[in-house]
Amino acid sequence: FGRVCGRCERGSMRRAEDQPLSPAAMEVEPQVPPMPGGPTSGFVLPPIAEIQAELAQAVVDLSFCELSASAQWAAELSVALRDVDGAETQQDMPLGGRSVAMPGKLRSGLMLAKTHFGMREYGRAAHALQGFKDLHSHPQALFLRLYALYLAGEKRREEEAMEVADPVEKCQVRNAELKAMEEHLAALHGRGALDGLGLYLYGITLRGLEMKAEARRVLLQSVRAFPCNWSAWLDIVAICSDLNDITDVRQQLEAPDHWMVLFFQAALHMELQRNDDAKDIYTELRRVFPDSTYILSQVATCQYNMRNFDASQVLFDEVRKRDPYKLASLDTYSNILYVKEDSASLSHLARQAVKIDKYTPEACCIIGNYYSLKGEHEKSVTYFQRGLSLNRNFTPAWILMGHEYMEMRNAPAAIDAYRTAVSINHRDYRAWYGLGQTYELLNLHFYALFYYRRAMTLRPDDARMWCAMAQCYDLMDRKSEALKCYEKAHRCGDRERMALPQLAKLHKDLGDRRQAAAYYTQMISQLPAGTRDIGGIGLSNEAVEALQFLMVHFREEGRLSECEACALQLLDTAGPEKDEAKAMLRDLRSSSDGRSQLLQRAPAQSAVPEAVLAVRRHA
Repeated sequence: FGRVCGRCERGSMRRAEDQPLSPAAMEVEPQVPPMPGGPTSGFVLPPIAEIQAELAQAVVDLSFCELSASAQWAAELSVALRDVDGAETQQDMPLGGRSVAMPGKLRSGLMLAKTHFGMREYGRAAHALQGFKDLHSHPQALFLRLYALYLAGEKRREEEAMEVADPVEKCQVRNAELKAMEEHLAALHGRGALDGLGLYLYGITLRGLEMKAEARRVLLQSVRAFPCNWSAWLDIVAICSDLNDITDVRQQLEAPDHWMVLFFQAALHMELQRNDDAKDIYTELRRVFPDSTYILSQVATCQYNMRNFDASQVLFDEVRKRDPYKLASLDTYSNILYVKEDSASLSHLARQAVKIDKYTPEACCIIGNYYSLKGEHEKSVTYFQRGLSLNRNFTPAWILMGHEYMEMRNAPAAIDAYRTAVSINHRDYRAWYGLGQTYELLNLHFYALFYYRRAMTLRPDDARMWCAMAQCYDLMDRKSEALKCYEKAHRCGDRERMALPQLAKLHKDLGDRRQAAAYYTQMISQLPAGTRDIGGIGLSNEAVEALQFLMVHFREEGRLSECEACALQLLDTAGPEKDEAKAMLRDLRSSSDGRSQLLQRAPAQSAVPEAVLAVRRHA
């Protein structure tokens, strides 16, 4: 019935519209007097200036209380008011705790643009300030309009990138607003009409156009004018991450005594994987900012990068105590719990993240790590994808998703994830290392070697990078290069103890048995007390292989006491090496020269290498 009545009413309206209107009827009256007996009978609207002042105060109060929709509604009404005498007079506009004089119409437009911005309607925000003249004489309004244009272009760029399947073409999608913005801002910059925030906007525009040298120069001008803009410092860090020294940057700052430079230096050191230097700077800053959870989480991240997981975990626990609702950097904390296989703590952290805000990239990564530790890799990928739907540039989610695809043996998807991470941050060694692992899984060792080299240049003191390169060289039958890489890994610490066994094997394959015996002896001396069992026995496979080689080597060298000590240790195993040890002991006892030395075993026992005797203590 309602639809029928509506159609009839539209028909009657259409017939009325067919009649020609007089010029007087076409004019729109700015104010319609109340009709007698109508709904506004007896009510008189206050003056327009009074309504405008009331709406302006309402926008300020509602914005402060984060009632964005109500503030936007009030701002739209303020702009919709008809012009009155004095509309162009200067009126105060509260900006950043101070009042700035500007024309009343511009003030209304600026309030409307700000409320659109709060509702993430960037195109509407830019359009609200489009028709005003001499906008450059009001830096806040100019910045808000151009920044809204920039974010609107970024939003469209991300939407277009999601529709492109090819990873190469996806990286080539650009912000369509940047060129026009650059021309406008370049003219203003030439006249010296940009303040600190305007220079920041010009810098990120140049960076988006891949004009990095010019962007770095303009951003440095920006932080000189407005040192507390941390976003500008972070952009400088991203641009300067290819440098190996920060001396030139600091000289160009012309403000070396400002305290913000210390935060910048620490962040740049972390980007360059100079974690010790970054930790020292943050330690000094903690004396001035003792309650800063940001500094504490940065120190914890430094410890994580240096693989001091216990120290990092203690610091992250302190961060959670001081700020229990903070999720930033807790994805790194979940990585520590994952590596330590602490499923109970990781489960508790995941539940807390869900309670705080489950629709954040950090929370999604924490939950994804939890499911990965449980072996539910499909669920883990789902949560990583959810995190990326919230923030496409969240590099840790791309890397962790690549790891999960590796666990699922889905090499193409893993390569796509790692390459996306590299395109976002080409200095993240984990993405390069993941690409190397993926191509090594595909037996494409030449390609894997290329990516391992890129990871090694970012982490030259990480033994894992050198061991990965050495393994590729070994599989490519380039033994000499593999030998050099394993030696470098051994000098870099080699916490996983991967280099020594491989060095011994390579020297054995190259015929240098004496050097192989030296590496095997050194490997046994570093044998941890918690060596993993094989078949319930306390020797690792590598330790058994070392003892087998040393047993034969000592027999050939005539060092029968050391040979017997190795054979006795192999009697504790359960494999074929036990039979070899029994045969060696029979051979020693049956030989005449061996019998004479065995009779004097007690005094000769002191000559047995301590590393060989330590095996029994560790077993």
